[in-house]
Amino acid sequence: MRENPLFRTLAWSLTAIVALTSACGDEPAADFAQAQNETPTVLAAAAPVVPLFDANTALEPALVVDTPTALITRLADRSRDRHAREAQFQSYEHYLPLYFENRTHSIEIIDRVAKGGKDITVNITSLWPLDTPDFRAFYQGQAVLSQYWFNVDMTQVDPLHYTATVNYNAKENRQIQLGDRMEIEISPFMLPPVVGRANYYGTAFLYVVGQGGMVPWEGKGSTLDSFPLPQEAWLGGRTTVSYNYSNEPVHLFKQMATNLAPVNAQPFVEGRRLHHTDFGTGAHSESGNPVFTAQQNKLGPAYIARSCISCHPHNGRSLPPDMGPSERDVQFHVNNAPWADLHYTVNGGGQQSFRMPHDNGTNNNTQVVKGLPGGAAVQYHFTIGNASGGLSTTTPVQFTVSDGNSSGSSSYGYTVLSPPLLYTVKVGQVSGTTVTAHPQLGWILQPQSTSGSAEGAVRISSWTATSGTFGDGTAYQLRRPNYTFTGPVPANHSARIAPPLVGLGLLEALAESTLSSLADPDDTNRDGISGRMQTVTDPQTGQQRLGRFGWKASKARLSHQIASALNTDMGVTTSIFRVPDCGAQQTCPGASTELSDADLDKMVRYLAVLGVPARRNLGDAQARQGESLFGSAGCARCHTATLTTSPYHPLAELRGQTIRPYTDLLLHDMGPGLADNLPEDGASGAEWRTPPLWGIGLTAATSGGEAYLHDGRARSLTEAILWHGGEAEASKEAFRTLSSANRAALLKFLQSL
Repeated sequence: MRENPLFRTLAWSLTAIVALTSACGDEPAADFAQAQNETPTVLAAAAPVVPLFDANTALEPALVVDTPTALITRLADRSRDRHAREAQFQSYEHYLPLYFENRTHSIEIIDRVAKGGKDITVNITSLWPLDTPDFRAFYQGQAVLSQYWFNVDMTQVDPLHYTATVNYNAKENRQIQLGDRMEIEISPFMLPPVVGRANYYGTAFLYVVGQGGMVPWEGKGSTLDSFPLPQEAWLGGRTTVSYNYSNEPVHLFKQMATNLAPVNAQPFVEGRRLHHTDFGTGAHSESGNPVFTAQQNKLGPAYIARSCISCHPHNGRSLPPDMGPSERDVQFHVNNAPWADLHYTVNGGGQQSFRMPHDNGTNNNTQVVKGLPGGAAVQYHFTIGNASGGLSTTTPVQFTVSDGNSSGSSSYGYTVLSPPLLYTVKVGQVSGTTVTAHPQLGWILQPQSTSGSAEGAVRISSWTATSGTFGDGTAYQLRRPNYTFTGPVPANHSARIAPPLVGLGLLEALAESTLSSLADPDDTNRDGISGRMQTVTDPQTGQQRLGRFGWKASKARLSHQIASALNTDMGVTTSIFRVPDCGAQQTCPGASTELSDADLDKMVRYLAVLGVPARRNLGDAQARQGESLFGSAGCARCHTATLTTSPYHPLAELRGQTIRPYTDLLLHDMGPGLADNLPEDGASGAEWRTPPLWGIGLTAATSGGEAYLHDGRARSLTEAILWHGGEAEASKEAFRTLSSANRAALLKFLQSL
């Protein structure tokens, strides 16, 4: 019998914590525990979960304010390259260089028509003086797709404030009325002197007079005139992003929430900059942006990827790594020398020589040679300087470029760097109900190192295929990855691909009581579904919380999830997780806080208010049929379609939103086919959190391919469904036995999300 989900908790395994802590020097036990992604745990006495937010939570200002004389809407925007409907340029949704420097502005709409008045005033506040920005209202689009009926220079109030008032609907040739569709666009042209480009455009927003708040829109007719999307298309409530008409599907997971608050505009773009920053070099992943020197040299020492965006391509899900002999980077090192030269040849070709970059702090020299062919024969030697002014030359050494190959822990040598996994491979040691860190790897396998040899590596060496048939006799084949480890081989491990990032703030905003009402751990209604709430310990307060983030729902807050990824994936410490991931037999760096709380907060706000793309193909009869089949097959018993967020989340964008995430955030037993052998925070190997489905139809567009389930084994949505077992066995069988036409309809529905 399972415990009541509200009264289930996990307790520290104190002896394991003490043992692990002693291996990390004099680090306090509390700091060590906070540094870990997983903590040694056993089932303990019951305790209630503590809500993240309640009536005492401080709230940021509301976005729509109802006054006696006007309905006031406040929002924010960023500078854009071109206009919304210019598909020929494909330059609306992307981010231009220096997008984080004074290139956001806030907007205030004072709607007096809503209170019986005759006009609407629009005010903007910028971070840089503007050249009387253009204000456009009431979309026309007859001559060009950027044409509006009302187009004026805004009046300057002071160098950072501008205003315009519209009192006539030229589109309808009459006074403005309640219910009028007023699309607006603002062009913030920056006054010199300014670094970088000065002339920009803005987002096309749709405001419905008298209703308050912006609404996501779709374009209709030859001019793509803006009309409110039906609310069933608002997957992310009012954060939902309008349909894209600039032919840039790859950027659809990168957009600001439609209802972005003024207070979050600059934190959003500055958080995005951090998300795209290499924490070793400080370089931005997009060209034209300066090195972020304040974030240099925070990477590692052990790590998986150099930046957040490395594992979340275009904020989407990652794909399994290439199995073939593709190119690899090789890191050469010479330690404790004032200088060193690297000399090498590839496959007997001409010799290349480099003076290796020197780190004055460590007196080490490191050179990364990029793009060497997998399987190539490399011969190398070093010329090494000494403190007396002399030099020495090492004996030539030859090696083959293959994953995990290295010269070992000598004072000079090489390491073949495994390609970024885009995976997190969790590891540990299991003894009964207790899970402890792997002594040589910690909790996470980190295949890269900033100096010396990495702790190990892993790759997909092969796939095990299984065959089956649909009810109509059509054959299908599923595949399961097989992993080969270099270095320590963990008996217990679990590979996890990076998931898409949209909608995370909305999931955090769901009340614990809402999710508890969906739980049925003992299957009291006998429908075969026994989802339960995950309970985790808050690393900051020690309180018991509802887990919601991660494949096993192991993190309660978005800040915990981000801080954990920074710690284990990049080796960057924060005040939440101050000690890098480390095993008992490894040399552990001391506690530190490399990323400030202010910068972490920016990253949290960026991810919290990413807009969710709208549902598509609402008028498609096949997709509508598929939606019905999704329900009748029992899929919606776990992938809950509609939920409402709490009124107590601090961010105004996320409060009280009706959302359609298609998840219950509960743990479900998915059967042996999907099980791993590494329990996590009380979740068994077969238990997985129901992943949200919003945006799943955009996977190929954003990620450049398709890969589903926790380890990316499913190459299509069909395969993902066919892997379902356990509590989802009946739903899987319902899908498998559908006719070909009905299967296609159900898939068409999923692709509309």
